[in-house]
Amino acid sequence: MIFAQQQDDSVDDSEEYNELGIKKGSEVYGEDISELTEEELQYIPEAWRDGKFESEHPEEEQSEASVFSNYPDVNKYIESNNLSAPKVEKNHISHLTKFNYRNGYGKPEGVVAHETANNNSTITGEISYMSRNHKNAFVHAFIDNSRIIEVHPTNYGAWGAGRFANERFVHVELVRVHSFDAFAQSINNYAQYIAETLYQYDLGVTDAEKTGKGSLWSHKAVSNFLGGTTHVDPHGYFAKWGYNWNDFIKLVIKKYDGIAADKVSKTSKLGHIRSANVKIYREAGNPATAKTAGTKYTHSVYYIKKQAKINNQIYYLISNQPSSKNGIIGWVRSEDLSTHSHVGVDKDKKTFYIKGTGKAYDKAWGGKKNLVYNLSDFKGKKFNVHLTEKVGKNTWYRGSLNGKTVWMHSSYVDSREEQKTSKLGHIRNSGVKIYNEIGEDTTAITAGSTYTHSVYYIKKQAKVNNQVYYLISNQPSSTKGIVGWVKSQDLSTHTHVGVDKIKKTFYIKGTGKAYDKAWGGNKNLVYNLSDLKGQKFNVHLTEKVGKNTWYRGTLNGKTVWMHSSYVTTKDEKKTSKLGHIRSSNVKIYKEVGEPSTAITAGSTYTHSVYYIKRQAKVNDQVYYLISKRASSTKGTVGWVKSQDLLTHTHVGVDKKKKTFKIKGAGKAYDTAWGGNKNLVYNLSNYKGQTFNVHLTEKVGKNTWYRGKLDGKTVWMHSSYIE
Repeated sequence: MIFAQQQDDSVDDSEEYNELGIKKGSEVYGEDISELTEEELQYIPEAWRDGKFESEHPEEEQSEASVFSNYPDVNKYIESNNLSAPKVEKNHISHLTKFNYRNGYGKPEGVVAHETANNNSTITGEISYMSRNHKNAFVHAFIDNSRIIEVHPTNYGAWGAGRFANERFVHVELVRVHSFDAFAQSINNYAQYIAETLYQYDLGVTDAEKTGKGSLWSHKAVSNFLGGTTHVDPHGYFAKWGYNWNDFIKLVIKKYDGIAADKVSKTSKLGHIRSANVKIYREAGNPATAKTAGTKYTHSVYYIKKQAKINNQIYYLISNQPSSKNGIIGWVRSEDLSTHSHVGVDKDKKTFYIKGTGKAYDKAWGGKKNLVYNLSDFKGKKFNVHLTEKVGKNTWYRGSLNGKTVWMHSSYVDSREEQKTSKLGHIRNSGVKIYNEIGEDTTAITAGSTYTHSVYYIKKQAKVNNQVYYLISNQPSSTKGIVGWVKSQDLSTHTHVGVDKIKKTFYIKGTGKAYDKAWGGNKNLVYNLSDLKGQKFNVHLTEKVGKNTWYRGTLNGKTVWMHSSYVTTKDEKKTSKLGHIRSSNVKIYKEVGEPSTAITAGSTYTHSVYYIKRQAKVNDQVYYLISKRASSTKGTVGWVKSQDLLTHTHVGVDKKKKTFKIKGAGKAYDTAWGGNKNLVYNLSNYKGQTFNVHLTEKVGKNTWYRGKLDGKTVWMHSSYIE
């Protein structure tokens, strides 16, 4: 902002002002402030910029305190009387000017200790005066023997000790009192507030009195090293009560350390001591209580459940137990430890399997002294976890291994990748191991003759350390009929998938075997199929084992499985033939491939001609469906093997009416190419008679005519007429 100079009619028109409204040549403590930048001017009180300069402590020169030395030691008096400080009253005055420190908002670099230099004032009187004259000077807080009153936020600067101090520091005024006890109490309050302020901004306590560098300044040090002011308080007032600046510094340090100790915070870390030279303190920050780590305390991990910040130094309390009270070793500087955060994740039970790399320790992130096992000896072993923790970004597991409780890094173990599958498998040899639990050698059995030469269902697989295991079962289930886990390489396997449940009919070729499971072994054998050639196989389930098709169905009253290569279908089609059963021993089947449905022809079905309108082929065996009518659905008798019939093709020629004369030789039948049981007439009795034909057919190469004779419909061979 531009600081405009207030002028009235009495202002000399000859006076010159710069562009910021500052009278040229305006000197404050020997500095021409008209030459300052706008940024620098914000640290100069407004009244000074307007030419109304007034000292920050206008009565100081007239209020020199007398020096006394017959008072008790102030610091000891405070300690022996266990003096306490009142609560800070934050009565911020809103009209005080707000400006940032040179490093920004909330970034003071220290505290300046002032005293009011007024024997006749009170804390409230000082605040009232300052509030009225704030354009000339104001500070952050006033303190006396009973009150601590903060009048301005310490995140902003104040006009308390010249521009160089104003841009850097918090300013605190000590109000004068009139008894030693009140002085001691006021000093206690003064030191407490200053220590709290320094701690708040993480500044520590370093004395600037002799070097002009530090976090705690007297007004005198500001005058000596920074300038912009000439005041020398609070030394003279201190001396009146037999007190001095060095003792005050000691008191502030003690207060600061007390705050740090009181504000010891909980933490949760694990740490390793960096070297044998590291100091371990019984009391944080107290060199007299230190011991050297040596070989006794290195190469081991420690629990850290408490930390303290003392004079800007962080200390960690290391322990052999996860406690800030038990197993304590001592305090160690943070930079002397390699640490990581340590947090619990869960207490869920988990199962992992050891990769065979890395080590197991008695604590998470263990050192050499925490070593329990080299994990190369435990590859593939099961690790039952009951506690999971994070150390930094790393996960550690605690569990049981070989009877001991150990910790392992997550990179040393592998989870069991378990998933559903569907396979069938055969154990390759009798030496194969079957595990009740993966990674638990004590649960393994040898396959022997008990578990070989049989097929097993595989409905679940697991992967551990790149080793695949299959769960074999006697049932198509991952929970029932379980035998155990077997390494994938110890099994011969094929995928196993359902195809359909459509009913199908096949016929046995007479090769191969039938089993109680698809892809069965010797122990799954039900039938040798050579004894069942041509039999019908009614299928109700079809599955694929690898690229092979297997059928489940009923055979001879048992449910069995057969490979698709062991069965064939019935190739059925239309035909048109006439046939005679060759002998009385011929079998007639109600169903092709069903021996139980067969009857013997005997005299009942021989010496007669039959219509054949359908044929079927099973295993290269042709069957004909014989019928008493020219139909494949009506008048049927049954199926007969082609070789058990004498047959000819049977085709229609025409339905033209024709007239022939009977020669008198041969016979007339009720069916073309009839047998004895089809005889109607001996034609010797009908020589010369007319035969009116209305249908002509071919039986093989022979022509047959159907017509009327003596009132009956009969068939005659073409050689019997002319």
